[in-house]
Amino acid sequence: MHERTFYTRDQVELITDAYKHIVGPISSELREYWDLDRNRDWGCLTTDYERATFEQYEEASRRAIEVEASIADPVERGHALREITRATGVGLSLGVCPWTDHGLFQTYEQNKGKGRLTIVLGHDWYPIVPRRDKKKPHPVDVPLSRFEGLRGLTKYINVGAVPSTILDGSELLLFLNFQPDFRPPNTPSTGRFEPYDRCAEGFSALVEAVSRQFKVQVISWGGDVWKLIGKQMLGVRTPPGVCVRTRQIMNFGRPLELQCGQVVVPYLPLAHPCDKRNFNADHAEHAHEGFLKMGLGGRGQPAKGSP
Repeated sequence: MHERTFYTRDQVELITDAYKHIVGPISSELREYWDLDRNRDWGCLTTDYERATFEQYEEASRRAIEVEASIADPVERGHALREITRATGVGLSLGVCPWTDHGLFQTYEQNKGKGRLTIVLGHDWYPIVPRRDKKKPHPVDVPLSRFEGLRGLTKYINVGAVPSTILDGSELLLFLNFQPDFRPPNTPSTGRFEPYDRCAEGFSALVEAVSRQFKVQVISWGGDVWKLIGKQMLGVRTPPGVCVRTRQIMNFGRPLELQCGQVVVPYLPLAHPCDKRNFNADHAEHAHEGFLKMGLGGRGQPAKGSP
């Protein structure tokens, strides 16, 4: 069993109210994108936070912990967790994913009136049960469990992938994944990336919705996401690799303009910080300059004593 800290009822209300304020009413496009009606095989991470109750989150959390304690086989465990989401009416997070929940928990209250937010966009979440050493299984996602989230991810902070204002809590953070679903159970957490075929439209609809009340800017991690966005939103027929693009002098440290429907927002595509071969010192300097131009205070500094 894994040790966990749980959100209280008041904290859940803060987070779900944050979603409602930032996104506004959930449109049909967003409902499909987040698979709130459970039409896709592993679209069971997200929750319809407009309708969910604390009691539903509590019940799903209790059942998920029971599954973690009683079912060892990863595929069987994955199917049992999916069934919990169908039976209780909530996914395995309070809203979009655990990092989104915690990012709002840490940054919403003090920044909600500033009228701006930054989206940090990854590629996808873990498999619902990752393929791992049986002696060190990955903890099961539990709706009420508090993850450290992006601000606790030391290895990404150390390479320079997280802006300073995100770390100090002075910027409203909306962490998202381009593909909002789980990967299937007993599959690797990295490797081949296969988003469902309307992720670009769904993400575009989300940016449009958030832009109604906030000045939005986007930072993405990873070449796969950049290529999909480049083709489908920037109108670039064959986008160069994200590292190739940033090595060009005219692009170094410069955000692009990302068109999402009727909205155009600043956009800084970066290599994924898990790969130091691509997210090297030069790329970190590019990110730093881009963060400065976006008003994010440059790259955040790791806490003293961090490796």
